[in-house]
Formats: sequence, C-alpha cells, structure tokens
Amino acid sequence: MEDSIVLREWTSIDEVPDLLDVWKSSVECRLDFLSAHDLDALATALESIYSQTLHVRIAQQGDQILGFAAWNDSEIEILWVRHADRHHGVGRLLLSHIIEHSPEAGVHLDAQRTLAIEFFQNCGFRQVPIAVQESSPRLLWRYDFSRVDNVAR
Repeated sequence: MEDSIVLREWTSIDEVPDLLDVWKSSVECRLDFLSAHDLDALATALESIYSQTLHVRIAQQGDQILGFAAWNDSEIEILWVRHADRHHGVGRLLLSHIIEHSPEAGVHLDAQRTLAIEFFQNCGFRQVPIAVQESSPRLLWRYDFSRVDNVAR
C-alpha cells in the first residue's frame, strides 16, 4: 500500500539539502534563467530567513519529500514540487493549506512563467491589477473566493 501524502512543518536547517534537491528538480528544465547568484541567494534564504520569518510546509510521502511551500500572511514566496511528482496533487495540497491558513496571501509571478500562471489560474487565482514599474514583468495573483468551482479549496 502506498503511503499518503502528508504536510508537515519544517523541522530544522538539516533539511536544507533535501529542499534544495526538490527545488533543483522543479526547475531542471528551466536552468537557462538561473545564475550562480540565484542559487546562493536561495540557499541563504532557506537557511536563515525562511525558517524564521515564513511559514514552511513540506509535502512528504513516506521518507520522500515531494514538494514544499514558504509564505507569510501576504505573499507566497515559494511553492515547488519535485519534477517527477508534478500532476499528482502535491502543489494543490500545499496551495490549499496556504489558502486555509493565510487567505490573503498572493503570489508574484514573472509574466514569462506560463506554466506557473496556468497552475495558479487552475487553482482559482486571478490576476490583480497593481501599479508596477514598466521594467517589471511580475504580475500579482490572488485567490478568488467568489468562484464556487475553485479547486484549491
């Protein structure tokens, strides 16, 4: 019998290598937009900032970490799922947990991240108009509670 997917809290800094593995897997097809500085910034954020200032939940099945999310009351900072575990409900499970605990949290997405935009749209998010600098390609998305058919809830 296959273990069910459970959400649990981040336990310690010792989990950073496992979370970095999930992140690397989730972006493996998109390494063209990453730099060494991006990787260093991610590691630093996971080790210091996220464990202290953001809520972190890990999706796990048995001993395998499938994905994780980090957010505060106003913004979803991270939602990553291991590439091999996409399309199995892991991202939706994490997103549902975020919406339940921080319903006002939005997500800023680069306009070129079409797969991420599609995922959030399919989970009931809609784009919110914001005043941005002309050079910023980032869009704000928030959960649309007015739609009764939203699947993230």
